[in-house]
Amino acid sequence: MTDAVLLHDLLDRRAEQAPQAPALTRGTSTWNYPDLRDRSLAYAGWLAQRGVGRGDRVLVVAPHAAETAALAFAASRLGAIFAVISDQIRPYLLEHVLADSGPRLVVGTSEAATAAERLFDGPVHELDDLPAGSLDGIRPPGGEPTDPVAFIYTSGSTAKPKAVVSPHRQVVFATRAIQSRLRYRADDTVWCCMPLSFDYGLYQVFLACASGAHLVLGDAADAGPPLVRELEEHGATVLPLVPSLAASLARLISRSGRPPTRLRMVTNTGAALSPAASARLRELAPGLDVVPMFGLTECKRVSIAEPNADLERPGSVGTPLPGTEAYVVDPDGNRLPPGETGELVVSGPHVMAGYWRAPELTAARFRDGLLYTGDHCRLDAGGHLYFAGRTDDIYKQQGFRVSAVEVEAAAMDVPEVELAAVLPPSGDDGARLLVTGAITEAELAGELAARLEEYKVPPHLSVVESFPLSVNGKVDKRRLAEVMPT
Repeated sequence: MTDAVLLHDLLDRRAEQAPQAPALTRGTSTWNYPDLRDRSLAYAGWLAQRGVGRGDRVLVVAPHAAETAALAFAASRLGAIFAVISDQIRPYLLEHVLADSGPRLVVGTSEAATAAERLFDGPVHELDDLPAGSLDGIRPPGGEPTDPVAFIYTSGSTAKPKAVVSPHRQVVFATRAIQSRLRYRADDTVWCCMPLSFDYGLYQVFLACASGAHLVLGDAADAGPPLVRELEEHGATVLPLVPSLAASLARLISRSGRPPTRLRMVTNTGAALSPAASARLRELAPGLDVVPMFGLTECKRVSIAEPNADLERPGSVGTPLPGTEAYVVDPDGNRLPPGETGELVVSGPHVMAGYWRAPELTAARFRDGLLYTGDHCRLDAGGHLYFAGRTDDIYKQQGFRVSAVEVEAAAMDVPEVELAAVLPPSGDDGARLLVTGAITEAELAGELAARLEEYKVPPHLSVVESFPLSVNGKVDKRRLAEVMPT
């Protein structure tokens, strides 16, 4: 597939090579690769009839829909730009995204379309408005490899979402580079409940096209009690997950005593999976490979580890992708030697084009082809990367610098702990560690004392029943801070 230069080329080549292979399942409906291609062509014609052309934006508010994948490829065919956002987005944030992206039109679920109509003067359509068949054989021209094909919205550490401008060339390169490490197979079934508004979920569509795998789209409800049954019924072999989903999977397998029969690999990014959680999954599902990864929306993926690398290098998230250079610098921009922690800098063909309508932020983060990530990391002598936390994750306690990521990892190393989150100090209140699991606060204090220096142990420890989660399945620390009494 070396001739794929535009995003939709990935789909078209696969449809030619595997005309009978299942591509995408949602609920009881399955499209093979030609079906997905034909849907994208029909949607491209439908978008073109409504004035969508090169450079126009199409906002999709349907993060778990099969139609969303087809719309992404349809926009690619027109040289247009798609953006997928959550249908759970708060109205004031939806209003911001609408004003920021300036879409030609909006397509969403029924409820999302109703919400958008109240905030947007342009055309809004429901998924049911999309055509099921072709429109007079329309085959619209595509754009250029340097053209943007996607806006991927990320809130990062700021209050309002910002759009990472993602050109065809960077997206296609990132897809190929990730596939070269993960090695999805044509006989794989990838079960994904991550929303397509989350780049971790979205890239499962592209990786399936690159490999010929079958992608099954679930949703947040499927990540609960039905999880193991869903994996078994679909014959899932690959599961992308974040720590909250890993905790659910381990708990459900432990209760049933039966791991999913065909599951061979889980991948992890978004938030680190602890070595203890990885070990627990392998114990419950013998033969399972656990693959840690590290990335950020601005370059999609930085590194991918070999399967079960945590057994030899606990905490490592692997080595940089092919064609990628990663190093760490001090506050003055000087490169640091192996073993020292500093800001991670990344260069490579997958570094995106900057932020939409945010020239100052783009200038601060994207400099001379380099991405200054704002992440604190270290590299060992062999080039293996270790994540220490973002700038916001570093705080002072008893006069010492402490990494929330390190404290959370220590807590997650305790077998009885399922999830952990640190809330940094606020005003006169010291840092607070909250965990879920079958453990008391006194027991937690003792376990932490055996794993951390005294000054790193937060002065406030709490065991809670559950954590609020974001739409991406990650612990929502903002909401956690709001709902937890001080």
